[in-house]
Parts: sequence; structure tokens; C-alpha cells
Amino acid sequence: MTEQIVVHVGLVGHIDHGKTALAAVLSEGVFTAGLDKHPQARERGITIDLGFTMFRLDKYVVTLVDAPGHADLIRSVVAGASIIDAAILTVAADEGPKVQTGEHLIVLNSVGIDSLVVAITKTDLTDEERINRVEAQTRFIVDDLDFAHVEYVRVSAKKRKGIGELRAALLRVLTPRPRNTGGPFLMPIDHAFSVKGHGTVVTGTVLRGEVSVGDETQLMPQSSTARVRSIQSFGVSRERAGAGDRVGINVPELDSRHIVRGDYLCEPGTLSAASKFAIHFRKNRFYRYRVGTGMTVSAHFGMTAVTAKVYPVIIQNGKMILTDGGLGDEFDMVLVSQKPVVAEVGMRVLVIRTDLGPTEMRIVGAGDITSVLQEAMVYRKRERIGRVSRVREHDVLVEGLASRRERAVRLTGTIVKTAEGVQGRLGDPFGTRGVICATFSEPVTVGDTVILERLVEEEL
Repeated sequence: MTEQIVVHVGLVGHIDHGKTALAAVLSEGVFTAGLDKHPQARERGITIDLGFTMFRLDKYVVTLVDAPGHADLIRSVVAGASIIDAAILTVAADEGPKVQTGEHLIVLNSVGIDSLVVAITKTDLTDEERINRVEAQTRFIVDDLDFAHVEYVRVSAKKRKGIGELRAALLRVLTPRPRNTGGPFLMPIDHAFSVKGHGTVVTGTVLRGEVSVGDETQLMPQSSTARVRSIQSFGVSRERAGAGDRVGINVPELDSRHIVRGDYLCEPGTLSAASKFAIHFRKNRFYRYRVGTGMTVSAHFGMTAVTAKVYPVIIQNGKMILTDGGLGDEFDMVLVSQKPVVAEVGMRVLVIRTDLGPTEMRIVGAGDITSVLQEAMVYRKRERIGRVSRVREHDVLVEGLASRRERAVRLTGTIVKTAEGVQGRLGDPFGTRGVICATFSEPVTVGDTVILERLVEEEL
């Protein structure tokens, strides 16, 4: 018998658009926070935490990740998106797409998910004309994004209609993302709890490498180590697990009370925490504000969210020069988090403005870490303004760039420009009051503005 392939499918959509009901009719097994175990969720009929359920689909074992629809709980959606291969978006036929519908789609796009099934849910609550209109509205939104594979189905979880069509549509779009089995073991933790007689169990999806019973592992950022006593996947004991597997790992030497979502279980010595990162960033084209220097954001490193400040930069001759706007939709930035976070080169970081209201587009964009910085040395452009005071046969005199001769001497050879962009070079001082001789590539006149740009180094 061929071993089934484990895949992870995110279930996203606006609050009360039928995600959990859909998970219930699809699922064969419920694990960790599955199907609204949270008391508040049961009371209100909504999903508070990430829920994990599973079902079989042809050659796949599908882990269904049910993320909440709350605008203020988008962190959990981001956490789920970082571990999934494809997504099901629910849109209620009696309500249509909402702001969070678009936000969830952009989160998926930002973390590289390009396979999507759109489920028009609750079709038993309205008529055909309304359903057609809702599907058309949703298509308009989805078509403006970068999904390579999209299917549309109409379902009613209550009447169990369209479920077969949903499964078939999912099978058509499913393409597991490449698994990194060769690197050191790495698993973000989404739940941790204690089992009587066994001790701490952590659950997660293995992102990289392999882990076996008896292996020494490390909890990060706490740095404590623990040996693996046992491994389970969907209730079945295993000797080892690899990239892509959804597992529970028994590590009795760890204390579950000191483990939070976003911590990592990894091969000892392979991860570290830092607070300064160079990132190549892609701005979300639906975000309508500029990305300003020192702007406060919520930065999502997989399942970990931290408050941070961002500093757009231009890289010239290996120097990171601070800039403020005008960089287009793709640029470099330095991100400085309020507290150290476990991250490494290549990790995707999602940037969100949590200070904006839930009806505004809050997703600024996403980028990949290009360097983990021990210190963030940047340069800020400073301008000194002078003017042409005299035009001579072979050069001109410029005043205002230096206050005395000693400072003028230090500027010899410095490149300057006029307000019109004519390039020039400063020469020797003239007299004792800071006047400087200069030559320009084109003629200039008395009174022309001369700009001296300097780079001042500072640490963020």
C-alpha cells in the first residue's frame, strides 16, 4: 500500500461564514484545538484558536487548519498560513465577501499560497440569484490577486450539499509545497500541554529536517534541551517524523507552562534569537499608506508576533541609507523588534498595522530576511546648502558650506551638485572664512544653490 502524503489546508474566511461547520462535515479526526474546544467559542459558535482536524482525500491525508474570522485575531490566520499548502476560503451566500475576506486572501498570497478553493457556504439560506451575485463579487476580488489555481464550489454544511464537489475541487488544486527534509530539524509549536503519566507534549508541523525517538532537541528561545520520548501523528505512534508531518512530540523534560505558541523545537544549536533584521520587502498593493521611517508595526515571524519598527533603506556600496518613501512596491528595509525573536535568513515576515481599524486594509506587505544583524548600522543623508558667490575664469567660489578655513580644507575633493542637478567638485579653500573653490560640469551662475550631501552613520 502506498504511503499517503500529508498536506495542510487552511480554512479561512470572515467570522460566522461557516468554517467550523465545514470542518465538521469534512473531518474524520480532531486534534489539539479542533472544532471550537474553547469555552467562549462553544458559547458563541465561533473559532477562537487554531483548530486542527483531518480527513483522507485520495492519496492525501489532509490536515485542516481552521483559523478564526475575527479582525483582531488575524495573528492566528497568519500563524496558520505559515504551515499550509493550499486554502479553502468560505464566503457566506447570505452575506457575501467582507473586509476580512480580502485580508485573509492577501495573507495567503503574502506567504506564498497560490492554490485556493472558494466555498460559497450557507446556500440553503438564500436563493440562486443571490448566490450568483455573491460568487461574482468574490471572483472579482480573487481575480485581482496572484493565485495560480482557483476553484469555486457551492455548499451547505447543514444540508451536506456540495461536500463531494468541494473534496473534488480541493484534489484538483492540491500541490504540496516542497519539503525541506535535508536541513536541521525545525518545528514551530502551536500547542503545548501536559498528559498525566507522560509529561509535556508539544504539537506542530515539522518545517524542516527529521526527528526521531531518543533525539536531543532544544526549545527556543528558552534554550532548554529535552530528549524525545515518543512521537504521534493522528493518534498513531511513530519512531520518526519529517518535514511536512503534523505531530505531537512527548518531551517530558520540558514544562508546558513555560511554552507558548511560536516557540520552536529544533536541533540543538541551530537557532538563535535576534532583534534586528535586513529584509527584502514587497508592499501589499492594496495598502494605501506610505511605509515611513520608524513606523511601528506588528511583525509576524511565522507563529510569533512582535511589535517592531521598520526603516526603509537604499543599499549603495554596501551601505544601508535611510530613505522615506518613493521606493515603489519592492524595496529593502531594516526591521527592529521590541524584543528578541527566533528567526533565520530566508524566513518570511508579514508586516501589519494593528493601529488601523478593522475596516481598513492593515496588511502592509511581506518580505524575506536577507540578514540577521548583530548591529544595525545605517546612514542618514544630511544636506548642507551653499551658494555660488563668484564666477571666475576656471572655477567658481562657493560660500555657506563651511564656517571657517579648517572645515573647508576637510571638504576638498567632495562631490556637490546644484539644485538643477549639475555635478561639481570642491577644491581648495579661498581665504579664511570658509569660502571654497569649485568646478562644475556645466556653467553655473552667481546665486545658484549648491548642495553638499553627507552620510551620517547611526545605529538603530
